[in-house]
Amino acid sequence: MNTQFVPTKRTRLKRLSKRASYERKIIYQILDEAFICHVGFLCDGQPVVIPTAYGRADDVLYIHGSVASRMLRALADGIPVCVTVTLVDGLVLARSAFHHSMNYRSIVVF
Repeated sequence: MNTQFVPTKRTRLKRLSKRASYERKIIYQILDEAFICHVGFLCDGQPVVIPTAYGRADDVLYIHGSVASRMLRALADGIPVCVTVTLVDGLVLARSAFHHSMNYRSIVVF
Protein backbone atom coordinates (compact mmCIF):
# COMPACT_ATOMS: atom_id res chain seq x y z
CA MET A 1 0.00 0.00 0.00
CA ASN A 2 1.24 3.46 -0.88
CA THR A 3 2.21 5.50 2.21
CA GLN A 4 0.75 8.69 0.73
CA PHE A 5 -2.46 9.72 -0.94
CA VAL A 6 -1.72 11.29 -4.31
CA PRO A 7 -2.84 14.94 -4.31
CA THR A 8 -5.07 15.97 -7.18
CA LYS A 9 -5.96 19.38 -8.54
CA ARG A 10 -8.97 19.28 -6.25
CA THR A 11 -7.14 18.12 -3.10
CA ARG A 12 -3.80 19.92 -3.37
CA LEU A 13 -3.48 22.63 -0.73
CA LYS A 14 -2.61 25.98 -2.27
CA ARG A 15 -2.26 28.38 0.67
CA LEU A 16 0.40 27.45 3.25
CA SER A 17 1.01 24.23 1.34
CA LYS A 18 4.07 23.40 3.47
CA ARG A 19 1.67 22.64 6.32
CA ALA A 20 -0.16 20.00 4.29
CA SER A 21 0.40 16.29 4.57
CA TYR A 22 -0.86 13.54 2.31
CA GLU A 23 0.61 10.79 4.51
CA ARG A 24 -1.87 7.99 5.17
CA LYS A 25 -0.57 7.55 8.72
CA ILE A 26 -1.24 11.19 9.65
CA ILE A 27 -4.64 11.27 7.95
CA TYR A 28 -5.69 8.02 9.63
CA GLN A 29 -4.52 9.35 13.04
CA ILE A 30 -6.78 12.40 12.66
CA LEU A 31 -9.71 10.25 11.54
CA ASP A 32 -9.20 7.79 14.40
CA GLU A 33 -8.85 10.49 17.07
CA ALA A 34 -11.93 12.56 16.22
CA PHE A 35 -15.55 11.60 16.78
CA ILE A 36 -17.56 13.99 14.61
CA CYS A 37 -17.36 14.79 10.91
CA HIS A 38 -19.26 17.35 8.85
CA VAL A 39 -20.80 16.12 5.62
CA GLY A 40 -21.42 18.76 2.96
CA PHE A 41 -23.66 18.20 -0.07
CA LEU A 42 -26.28 19.88 -2.22
CA CYS A 43 -29.96 19.21 -1.49
CA ASP A 44 -32.52 20.72 -3.85
CA GLY A 45 -29.84 23.08 -5.14
CA GLN A 46 -28.98 24.37 -1.65
CA PRO A 47 -25.75 23.65 0.27
CA VAL A 48 -26.24 21.58 3.43
CA VAL A 49 -23.67 20.59 6.06
CA ILE A 50 -24.62 17.95 8.63
CA PRO A 51 -22.49 17.05 11.67
CA THR A 52 -22.54 13.33 12.41
CA ALA A 53 -20.55 10.48 13.90
CA TYR A 54 -18.40 8.30 11.69
CA GLY A 55 -16.00 5.39 11.77
CA ARG A 56 -13.16 4.18 9.61
CA ALA A 57 -11.97 0.74 8.52
CA ASP A 58 -8.90 0.91 6.29
CA ASP A 59 -9.78 3.23 3.38
CA VAL A 60 -13.54 3.13 4.02
CA LEU A 61 -15.33 5.91 5.91
CA TYR A 62 -18.64 4.89 7.48
CA ILE A 63 -21.09 7.76 8.06
CA HIS A 64 -23.66 7.40 10.86
CA GLY A 65 -27.27 8.15 10.09
CA SER A 66 -30.74 6.80 9.46
CA VAL A 67 -31.51 5.27 6.08
CA ALA A 68 -34.45 7.68 5.99
CA SER A 69 -32.22 10.76 6.34
CA ARG A 70 -31.93 13.11 3.38
CA MET A 71 -28.14 13.00 3.77
CA LEU A 72 -27.81 9.24 3.36
CA ARG A 73 -30.44 9.15 0.61
CA ALA A 74 -28.49 11.84 -1.26
CA LEU A 75 -25.22 9.97 -0.77
CA ALA A 76 -26.82 6.75 -2.02
CA ASP A 77 -27.85 8.64 -5.16
CA GLY A 78 -24.15 9.30 -5.80
CA ILE A 79 -24.12 13.10 -5.51
CA PRO A 80 -20.76 14.81 -4.87
CA VAL A 81 -19.98 15.08 -1.17
CA CYS A 82 -17.34 16.67 1.02
CA VAL A 83 -16.48 15.33 4.49
CA THR A 84 -14.38 17.34 6.95
CA VAL A 85 -12.86 16.40 10.30
CA THR A 86 -11.10 18.89 12.59
CA LEU A 87 -9.20 18.47 15.86
CA VAL A 88 -8.43 21.62 17.86
CA ASP A 89 -5.13 21.07 19.67
CA GLY A 90 -4.91 24.44 21.37
CA LEU A 91 -5.85 28.08 21.42
CA VAL A 92 -3.21 30.72 20.74
CA LEU A 93 -4.26 33.80 22.68
CA ALA A 94 -2.75 37.22 22.06
CA ARG A 95 -3.25 40.68 23.53
CA SER A 96 -5.58 41.59 20.69
CA ALA A 97 -8.43 39.44 19.42
CA PHE A 98 -7.18 40.22 15.91
CA HIS A 99 -4.12 38.08 16.65
CA HIS A 100 -5.78 35.08 18.32
CA SER A 101 -5.34 31.80 16.50
CA MET A 102 -5.71 28.04 16.88
CA ASN A 103 -3.47 25.06 16.49
CA TYR A 104 -5.50 22.42 14.69
CA ARG A 105 -5.33 19.42 12.42
CA SER A 106 -7.96 18.78 9.79
CA ILE A 107 -8.73 16.68 6.77
CA VAL A 108 -11.06 17.09 3.84
CA VAL A 109 -12.35 14.04 1.96
CA PHE A 110 -14.08 14.20 -1.42
